[in-house]
Amino acid sequence: YFIQSNLRKRMKSKQQFLLHIEENQPSWMSLTLDSYWMVTLSTFIGPLCLIFRESIRKCLPTFISNLYGSFIIDCFSILAPIILSFTMLSNYNTSLFITLLMASLILLHYFGKHKGSSLEDYFPLTEHGLPFLNTYRALVNLCTIVVILAVDFPQVFPQKFHKRYTSGFSLMDTGVGSFIFSHALVAPEARNIQTNISILKRIKECLVSCSMLIALGCGRLFVTWMTNYSVSEEEYGKHWNFFFTLACVKLFMTILFSVAPKCISKFPSILALIIGLSYQALLTIGQFKDWIIVGDNKDCLYTGNFIHANRPGFFSTFGYCSLYLFGIQVGMLIFKDRKTWLDQMKLSVNLCTIVIVSGSLTYFMNMYIDKSSRMISNLTFIFWQVMHNTALLLGSHFVDMICASFSNEDAPLIPGQCKACSKRKSIPSCSCLLSAINRNQLFFFLIGNVLTGLVNLSIKTGSVSQYVAFIIIFSYGFVVSGITEIFFTYNINTKFW
Repeated sequence: YFIQSNLRKRMKSKQQFLLHIEENQPSWMSLTLDSYWMVTLSTFIGPLCLIFRESIRKCLPTFISNLYGSFIIDCFSILAPIILSFTMLSNYNTSLFITLLMASLILLHYFGKHKGSSLEDYFPLTEHGLPFLNTYRALVNLCTIVVILAVDFPQVFPQKFHKRYTSGFSLMDTGVGSFIFSHALVAPEARNIQTNISILKRIKECLVSCSMLIALGCGRLFVTWMTNYSVSEEEYGKHWNFFFTLACVKLFMTILFSVAPKCISKFPSILALIIGLSYQALLTIGQFKDWIIVGDNKDCLYTGNFIHANRPGFFSTFGYCSLYLFGIQVGMLIFKDRKTWLDQMKLSVNLCTIVIVSGSLTYFMNMYIDKSSRMISNLTFIFWQVMHNTALLLGSHFVDMICASFSNEDAPLIPGQCKACSKRKSIPSCSCLLSAINRNQLFFFLIGNVLTGLVNLSIKTGSVSQYVAFIIIFSYGFVVSGITEIFFTYNINTKFW
């Protein structure tokens, strides 16, 4: 960050600086097997931590039966390894992955009782969703709040994980895409929820829901302006932010599914390809990409009218709409009624197929059509996000199968779905931390954003040592998780709209 800041001062213009960064980007930013392995492995630590927690749960059944003991185990078996994989041990993620896996399997072998019966009862379709789907969505939120603070500590957060200016692949480039994809997986269209309300009433309900996101976006804009908080304009533009993108995608998709024929809405992937290909053609053939990056005056400044000042955030919404539709298609696949063990294996094969196909398309698009760009959300980026998030879903599915197979209780471990332990009457049958996050996902994200701002305003994050930086990040994650856990314990739901 500091090297790029000094380099930018020596450049004659912002455009020259961005072009220099793109032309001289390190080799790990291009799409190779190594670069994808680097990004994916760092996030795959999360699902593996669930197996690690289950192994500790077998060793310390009395300690984890206590509310405070369960929370402490969750923090040290889930939160701490995730923070380490993003910071101090980011260069040793392969070793960390192998160590956690071997330790978990050894502990489960000696302390866990493997069930010889069928596992088909451990994957129920309930009103709360699928267990592994909840695991994936909670881990996306947890990893996000860790990274948004860790990036402000250059001592521990590596440059390879930072967002790219114009094109490339990195860990932080997956944030918004993962949020969009995870919301699409549980959309009413994905769950095949039939409603008989009119189009106007459906759009009205969506506007009410989106009004909260717009209010949060305006609030964030006002707070950053009042506190003079540093915000990168290259990400969304001068006024735009994540909440506006999420609100626009949700509103556009509601209108689309309200007016589209039912025969078309049953295959959202076709709509996703139509939108994605049309947007990509506009970017490449119409040279729209250059205008989004450099602007009217070719100075890379975000000034002028509202659209020109926020062109990355405004136009990338079309790409995220395509990603949202792909997420709905994957959600339709997941929410099919699967009652046998063979059905679960077929789901794993289907998810694996999606990963291979989307990965191949990502490689082809990046090599021959257009480099992946989170800034403009082009088709290459969309395919990459489909591949990345489906791979995490597949990993979470495997984790559920492993945890269920080693469960020796009447209520097996169900990560991310805490129906039994919400009343705190018995030994928890799930990861209560992930359950708490799932209960109030937006609240968890907002608390993380607020505390991130407070930490940055009160501490010179660039001047502390590595160990102090890690302690601050872990304490921050501990506090955010603790507040969310308290709300979960007292059954407080923050979603009132």
